Amino acid sequence: MQPSWQTPRTALWWMLVSVCVVLALHHGHLPPWLLVLALVSVGWQVQIYRGAWRLPRTLIKALLGLSCMGGVILSYGRLTGLEPMVVLLISGFLLKLLEIHHRRDALVVVYLAYFIVAIQCLFDQGMLTALNVIAGMCVVTAALVALFQYHEPSRGKPGVYWRPLRSSLLITLQAIPLMVVLFVVMPRIGALWAVPKPADSGTIGMSDSMSPGDFTDLGADTKVAFRVEFEGEIPPQPALYWRGLVFSQFDGRTWSQTGPWGYRDGATMQWYGEPAEPWDEQISRRGEPLDYRVTMEASNSPWLFALSTPLPQSRGAALTRDFRLFYKHPIGSEMQYRVRSWLDYQLEAGGLTRWRQKMELALPDGFNPRTRQVAEQWFREAPDTDAFIKRVLQLYNDSFVYTLKPPALGKHTVDEFLWQSQRGFCEHFASSFVFFMRAAGVPARVVVGYQGGERHPSENYLLVHQYDAHAWAEVWLPDRGWVRVDPTAAVAPERIEMSFADLFAENEDFLSESLLALERYRHIDWVNRLRLRLDSLEYTWAKWVLGYENVQGDFLLRLLGRIDPLRIGLFLLLAGLIALTPVAVMMLRGREKSHRDELDKLFISFCRRMASAGLPRQPGEGPRDFAGRVALEKPELADQIKSFVTAYEQQRYGPIKVDISSLRNGLRRLQKRLGWRI
Repeated sequence: MQPSWQTPRTALWWMLVSVCVVLALHHGHLPPWLLVLALVSVGWQVQIYRGAWRLPRTLIKALLGLSCMGGVILSYGRLTGLEPMVVLLISGFLLKLLEIHHRRDALVVVYLAYFIVAIQCLFDQGMLTALNVIAGMCVVTAALVALFQYHEPSRGKPGVYWRPLRSSLLITLQAIPLMVVLFVVMPRIGALWAVPKPADSGTIGMSDSMSPGDFTDLGADTKVAFRVEFEGEIPPQPALYWRGLVFSQFDGRTWSQTGPWGYRDGATMQWYGEPAEPWDEQISRRGEPLDYRVTMEASNSPWLFALSTPLPQSRGAALTRDFRLFYKHPIGSEMQYRVRSWLDYQLEAGGLTRWRQKMELALPDGFNPRTRQVAEQWFREAPDTDAFIKRVLQLYNDSFVYTLKPPALGKHTVDEFLWQSQRGFCEHFASSFVFFMRAAGVPARVVVGYQGGERHPSENYLLVHQYDAHAWAEVWLPDRGWVRVDPTAAVAPERIEMSFADLFAENEDFLSESLLALERYRHIDWVNRLRLRLDSLEYTWAKWVLGYENVQGDFLLRLLGRIDPLRIGLFLLLAGLIALTPVAVMMLRGREKSHRDELDKLFISFCRRMASAGLPRQPGEGPRDFAGRVALEKPELADQIKSFVTAYEQQRYGPIKVDISSLRNGLRRLQKRLGWRI
């Protein structure tokens, strides 16, 4: 029998499988050297188990630990932060394989594996990740089960390796109904992964600055930025300008945010649920509002995206002084928020403060001299500002090309783009237009976000990808305020009339570096249907699982009729009983199965007949002791009793099994001697 302190071979096998699962789940953010460490640790532990190698000395383990810390510093430049700490944890998990002296050490490895598998949810909470985490938990549970099972695999019977996995799957299936009940009823108190990521973690998608080429890179990104579900019809494509950031500061190459300076009419944030700030009167909202819900993917940044003149309708969101939405902390996981927008509006028609006007006209010295000269000349020649803007847009329309691969630009980016290359992406058009306006004395700024989106044909929601990223301009006009002007529409109006993917679907440069992206093959009907179906599943997951707290109240109200402690308690009790019923049934079936074991049935029959003959088995008396005592009382049956009990012990406990029919025949011979019936 396996000693109680030793790790069974099957358990070791499943622990090594758990190592593979951990590395597979976290492969996207692990440095290559960690794979080398895994191979060393696994190979060393196998050799230890075979008796070929010894456990590593303390000095070797210390050197390995220091090497891991050095590897983290070389890979990330620091030891703090989410990814470095996860890598350190996985390194400790791998090194712990080299310290398995007893079963308690193996238990530490298993518990660490549970924790590391769950940590994957810090990086992603999608449906596929959830399925992978559940599968990983099943594998780790199989290792835990194997630690307390003594069925060692023998030659010709490899099926013993799979017994722990079957038990693990059964445990998981038993837990799922109760998990669903608790998920539906229990209030949301915030998950571990709701903690904001460190500020130095990379921004996904839109950044807080814009340089030539930034949006070109996003044009090759097929990831989903957000999904939108409208309460009513989806607005037409040209109206879908998803405002995200406003850039007013320019250093000659890069546009960036200015910040809240220069405003003197109240706080720069108007939070949902709080009284309106004085500057809210600067917004003239006209017509019927649009109500919609946005399900946004993780971006590691605090800005939200919405249509023009938004008002947040969710906790934690705010309207900023430059009329965009902001969240209280960086978005580290999928989240939902509600917005109300007015597409017919005026912004700051009453005028700008002197400081803001100066900021919206500022240009760096020593850049783009030709554009400055032409802008001043054209503005003098124009009868009014509208005519000047129209002439500039006509310049774009006459000879410019909208392309996915614009040429690189040097120091004078605007001059080179306007008067030489004339080939660019949306950021080139927006940046040059705003520079042109400012050079002529017209306040202007760059606005970035997304334009358009893909309408899901069956689920009636809008799907906005990273490649829908867009930049446009806003100019300030007297008595009209900030007016949106999109110079890209002058060059390629079809970019605004149709989705980005539809526009470039047949362009060989579209997603040329993403050969496995399904969006690249959307022209193939069945591939496109599969892509949309998968996205519909992801959206359902985001809305009903990750965003369940947003719909929990309405769902429970429809389910219970009224939400009060009594009804919730009764529902929890009833649903819990229903959920635990399969567990009870399986336990009863397991007990019944154990009573129907043929081997035990024969031995119990033997004990029962001996009891009827006046020789009952004493509590705690083993088969061999019982047989010895009966043989003393019935010496004429000693040989037959000894033969029967020996065969029983061999069948139940021995490594070499006997034919169970020999037990049955032995019991029949005893029956003939005593006149029993089986």
